[in-house]
Amino acid sequence: MAGRLHYLSSAIANQLTSSFDLNNCFNKGYKTYFIYVSLFDASTNGGYVGARFFDSSDSIISSSEYSYMGVHMKDYGTYDETWKSGSGNQNQIAPITVGSNDDQRGGGAVIKVYNPDDASSYTYLGAESTTYMDSGMEASRCFGVHKNSEVITGIRLAIQSTTFQMKADVYGVMQ
Repeated sequence: MAGRLHYLSSAIANQLTSSFDLNNCFNKGYKTYFIYVSLFDASTNGGYVGARFFDSSDSIISSSEYSYMGVHMKDYGTYDETWKSGSGNQNQIAPITVGSNDDQRGGGAVIKVYNPDDASSYTYLGAESTTYMDSGMEASRCFGVHKNSEVITGIRLAIQSTTFQMKADVYGVMQ
């Protein structure tokens, strides 16, 4: 994708949290947005992160308006789908990240959001992540869609089975 990144905003969770909201980070006139997430620490090993969008009234979209596919990869084992058994998987796009570590080994993710400002298009999301568990490296990739045409103003990173400290930087892609 050709283009330059234009810094828009950042947010940080200095304490362990189970959800991380980036309100009003879209609707800035870009077709594509990048979100760079840094994971600093977690309360336990394991867990995963899913994503939900905020609509134009700043309400979280938590109904079954999402479709997605994802994969969880490990350098120390075989392909894994245990993250699919988490609660609320029909009401989000997942996995944004898989795995965490409670001794500050961290990790990160790149999230790409397409068309959130366009009321006549679906909003798409693609994400890639890498984290470090006690057993070794873990990675995930996912792609999903919000199946309603409406303006999307923000995103919630919904953390499952653990809590995280994290930071996110949001950029608009200048075409």
